[in-house]
Amino acid sequence: MIKTIADGIRFLLEIATVVLLIIAGFNSSDLVVKLTVGVIAPVLGILFWGRFMAPMSLHRLPTIGRVITEILIFGGTALATYLLTTHETALIYGGIALIDTLIEHLIP
Repeated sequence: MIKTIADGIRFLLEIATVVLLIIAGFNSSDLVVKLTVGVIAPVLGILFWGRFMAPMSLHRLPTIGRVITEILIFGGTALATYLLTTHETALIYGGIALIDTLIEHLIP
């Protein structure tokens, strides 16, 4: 039951990651940051996640690779959100990402 709820939250978290990167990128006044964080990072993130992280992917990373990738992606998104938008949003997102990642990998 908890795992099913965590899977639903994970899906929403993946969508929030893309949206927050776009918002954070376009809140920057620097054109390079806008393009890198607001456009390139979300597109590469979607492609990478679909290829290596999705549950049905033929090239899915092993558990340790997924955990490291999740820390980098969710942590990087929280950091970008913290630096370029509101601190509260970043802390809420980061907290949800942390709890969901722990549930995802610690509960069988």
